Amino acid sequence: MKVMTVGGIFELLEALRVSGNIELSVLDHPSLLTRIEEEGVTDQTFPFSTGAKIDLRAILAIRHAIRRVRPDIVHAFSSRSLANAVLATAGMAEPPKLVSFRGAASVASRHDWGFRLAYLNQRVAGHACASDAVRQAMIQSGIPPGKCVTVYDCVRARNLERPGRPALAEWGVPPDAFVIGTVATIRPVKGIDLLLKAAILCADLRDIYWVLIGPLHDREVERLAQDARIRDRVRLLGLRIDAKALISGADLFVMPSRAEGLSLALLEAMSQRVCPVVSDAGGMKEVVRHGRDGLVVPKEDAGALAEAVRALHADRQRVAAFAESSSRRIAETFTAEKMAERTRELYHRVITQSP
Repeated sequence: MKVMTVGGIFELLEALRVSGNIELSVLDHPSLLTRIEEEGVTDQTFPFSTGAKIDLRAILAIRHAIRRVRPDIVHAFSSRSLANAVLATAGMAEPPKLVSFRGAASVASRHDWGFRLAYLNQRVAGHACASDAVRQAMIQSGIPPGKCVTVYDCVRARNLERPGRPALAEWGVPPDAFVIGTVATIRPVKGIDLLLKAAILCADLRDIYWVLIGPLHDREVERLAQDARIRDRVRLLGLRIDAKALISGADLFVMPSRAEGLSLALLEAMSQRVCPVVSDAGGMKEVVRHGRDGLVVPKEDAGALAEAVRALHADRQRVAAFAESSSRRIAETFTAEKMAERTRELYHRVITQSP
């Protein structure tokens, strides 16, 4: 089977390549192709970039690559690349099957012309969904259920350096602190303001430190971080390339999102044996089994989040048990190999279905 991806998830491409029976080619930005080529992940690569859902240069690049490779499937990993792939294959006598990847759990508006051009196009034969919540949103957006398959997003199991608490000493986090961390692009949808409101409700627990990793784009978070009750124990680390290593020093990983397809930062933290506390938004409750791998609280509920923090702060054995269960959960269900297996099944379904 010949598969061409437009963009892609490196760990998935790597797993697809080693799984056999797939001849893989990739269109992607030149800066990303370097790693792909060095790792020997693909048979052929093509430089590609796009800044719009209708981009003539992108359309011509996809069309050229298809003529060179003659793939059975073109798998587009963004809405822009999918829209341009749809246009690139228009009018072809024997076009490849088109497959999308979708990570957002939002229901598309009927006025969203970009969604209609790409995901609702009849020539798109299948949709790989990052979670069941994403799949349900796709169905509610008008896509036939038979076209939508949950493949789950993934993390690659690697022997990462896990420095733990010493990694946070640079920011004045005491070695005996109870650390609550998160990794995100900090904007309103991520609900980090709710995390800091929970911090204020837990302000009497003086050994709790709140470590926020990621670029800050939320003025409410900036304001709350300066609250006199917690400001001496809030750490805003900004964008960090070593975020995975730093989060290994947390006791809890908290993701209180208002909307979420599936959080990769959550998967990374759980894989490093950090106990999760998440909102019930989107696909996160599919990952964290409440009371088994961690705790799930209602979204938009800072009080419930504070209660969860207090309960775990008072029961460190429970934190440790959740952390171990979390690690096993990721290893069993959310690996690149599992995602590749489910993606191959989608490819087979698409190839064998009737026109």
